[in-house]
Amino acid sequence: MQIRPITAAETRPLRGLVLRPGQPPESLVYPGDDAPDSFHAGAEIDGEIVGIASIFPEPMPLAPDADINPANAFRLRGMATRPDLQGSGLGSGVLLYCIEHLRDIGTPILWCNARTSAIGFYQRLGFETVGDEFDIAGIGPHYVMWTDVRQTN
Repeated sequence: MQIRPITAAETRPLRGLVLRPGQPPESLVYPGDDAPDSFHAGAEIDGEIVGIASIFPEPMPLAPDADINPANAFRLRGMATRPDLQGSGLGSGVLLYCIEHLRDIGTPILWCNARTSAIGFYQRLGFETVGDEFDIAGIGPHYVMWTDVRQTN
């Protein structure tokens, strides 16, 4: 397995398979996908992208405490692993690769709208919930989660 930077276009087949099954192709294009500061990472096995994550500069909607500047943040979106490889550690590797990228560019905060079913995954990597559970229509219940990448292992 190799984890490397990929293009937004390379994320879309896995987004469609895991995150948006049965939805139209335009739903696989996220706002900011091709912005210059956006970053996409992919895990590749035998030439196939099997795990993805995308991060975009976007202010965090909820500040966890007064010491955090929510404007100096990136948002994680489109985290997905091919179903037969889920639970293998591949997703953690891709996310940690993104966190290392944020350390390299000096951005301290990474946040996401985490599906309620994925909270344990994010907590194991040092993320914390902020605020109350909310529903995203057509997708399900979520929490805002965040981590200070300077302290994430």
